[in-house]
Amino acid sequence: MDEEIPKELIDDAVASPNNEAVADLSDKTVIYFDQKAWGATWEAANSVGADATTLDTLAKRSADELNFVYPFSIENLVETTSASDLEFKTELFDIMMDLSGNLSIRNYFDVFDHEVRRYICKWHELLPELDTQSFVFGEGLVHVGGDWKIKTEGGMEVPEGLEEEFEKVLRDEEINRRLLQSRALSEEAPGVPNEEKKEYEERYRENVQETEGELDLDSDEDRSLYLADVFGERMMPDLRQYAFELGLHPAEIVATDPYQRSFEAFFQQFPAFYTYATLCFAADARRNNSPDFNDVFDISQLAVAAPYADVVVTEQFFGGMLYKFNIGETFDTEVFTDTEQFIAFLQERLD
Repeated sequence: MDEEIPKELIDDAVASPNNEAVADLSDKTVIYFDQKAWGATWEAANSVGADATTLDTLAKRSADELNFVYPFSIENLVETTSASDLEFKTELFDIMMDLSGNLSIRNYFDVFDHEVRRYICKWHELLPELDTQSFVFGEGLVHVGGDWKIKTEGGMEVPEGLEEEFEKVLRDEEINRRLLQSRALSEEAPGVPNEEKKEYEERYRENVQETEGELDLDSDEDRSLYLADVFGERMMPDLRQYAFELGLHPAEIVATDPYQRSFEAFFQQFPAFYTYATLCFAADARRNNSPDFNDVFDISQLAVAAPYADVVVTEQFFGGMLYKFNIGETFDTEVFTDTEQFIAFLQERLD
């Protein structure tokens, strides 16, 4: 079941100046919810005898009174669509749209790429500085997907201005709400089949270190070697490409640090990568090199959210790893490992 979006609504989206501007977060507090926290919000909204101290009510008040925003990620959308309960899906998508203000999180592949370009720009004094924070969060479904192009059949050219109009449509809040509801109701959107989960896990393995022995979670040497290997697999190809395009040698960019940073601090210049590789190390050490699909999904979301959001609400293990490796402190992000802690945080600021 796909809802047809009225032409008038599309025309309004194209004409709206709000769908042209980059999202301004200067006065916002950005909160990241993992899927369990979103589920807890739905449960609170549907609980018997809900009152003013429940998670859904406090979150809504924080959005209205404190300029808090709760952006959704592509992983949130996939996991919500994968649920079997139709009522749950449709209601949760509405809650996401209400609390996010139509704000979404860029996928981690694009953020890694941006961090490489930002690093090269910072290293090369003649290049302009890039702001990854404003790149990470943006309006609507078009932002979640990252870089995209419209393709036509038969090699026909895309009419001039069509991509820009399409992007404006996919930034529009009302159209995004309708698209998500349509996705929830569609029989062709069953979620993630097992074969795709397996493919996702295998793709993860291609980007991280293959170790012959077990990893020691408390070993700085194991983690340092792990981060260096993942950097070589995941970041160096993009770094080489951009360096050569500028006529630079990538080895010089990596080996020459004008700020004389430590090994750890060098990787922290790539916040999403650093978080990703550190959580991959933690998951591999826990699972003995066999993380499951849920681990991989959690890592891909937290890689972007933990260093770039103001507050993260996530499950116990990965939240604990963010504490253990000082990621929250390093990037000035407050981390909560259960919703009760976050409720107390909201109550303190709303009182």
